[in-house]
Amino acid sequence: MKLFQIVSILAVIVSLSVLVPSAYAAIQFYGVESDLGSDGKAAIKLTITFDHPVKSFQLTVLGKVNNLKPSSNAGPVGCVLVTGEASIINCQMNLTEEKRTLELLFETNDLVKAVDGKNLFNLDLSLSEDINQASALVKIPEGYALATTDLILSVSPPATNIISDGRRIIATWSMENITSAQSFKFQVLYEPVEKFPVALVSTGIIGFLAVSGLAFYFFRRMRRPEEVILSVLDDFEKQVLQVITNAGGETHQKKVVHETNLSKAKVSRVIKRLQDRGLVHVVRLGRTNKLKLAKEKFKGEKGSS
Repeated sequence: MKLFQIVSILAVIVSLSVLVPSAYAAIQFYGVESDLGSDGKAAIKLTITFDHPVKSFQLTVLGKVNNLKPSSNAGPVGCVLVTGEASIINCQMNLTEEKRTLELLFETNDLVKAVDGKNLFNLDLSLSEDINQASALVKIPEGYALATTDLILSVSPPATNIISDGRRIIATWSMENITSAQSFKFQVLYEPVEKFPVALVSTGIIGFLAVSGLAFYFFRRMRRPEEVILSVLDDFEKQVLQVITNAGGETHQKKVVHETNLSKAKVSRVIKRLQDRGLVHVVRLGRTNKLKLAKEKFKGEKGSS
């Protein structure tokens, strides 16, 4: 009987040693993009880069998930979706040391609720893992603006940045070192922009277009240098710049490779493009490069208007 108990205990220990790393694996990067429609539908893009390869990942979404599309830079991903008042996504994958990123695309109609004639988007994608670096982005529908009530702020927690692409308002958050005990949730309150009366529109359309044109012109002229620069960069260039910026504007190329999870060749090509644009200074140090952000470009060069 004692021998049987010992064998049983050893079996449990072995099982835990296999299951715990995949269930509580640290997350290197956790990013979510939410694109809200005027019909209340939310299109979600979730990107997870693990600190080390794992075989499984589970996520709970407080709402019914539709059109789930999983993918990974390490190959096919198999996900089981159980839906109800909450949806459970359970994925199996074959990640490697070099390729550790999972991407989940899905839609849901259950994250936007009506509150006093306004729309409240509430997203909670908290995990039981520690997260090294995280970001979130929410695009509210075209024709809508941020709103507030006595009890609800327009954006919570306070956004890192709120901008407009000329048609839609975008709220973004950037965070670091989130523990498993902390939540990863956001809410945005928004409402339709009031339209002009028909009579005013019919009689003032020409003047409106003229003023809009001038406003757009000055908006473009007054945009901060970093916004202008980022608007013309691709995702890989933005990713590399973000790593350098997070390091205080100066880091080694090896760290960029590690943080972005891109190949050495890909990082070298991206850095060459950034160097050609004058956005990054490259200093050769032995077998590696030291990268420095060209801060004068982002602050506006002397003599520029």
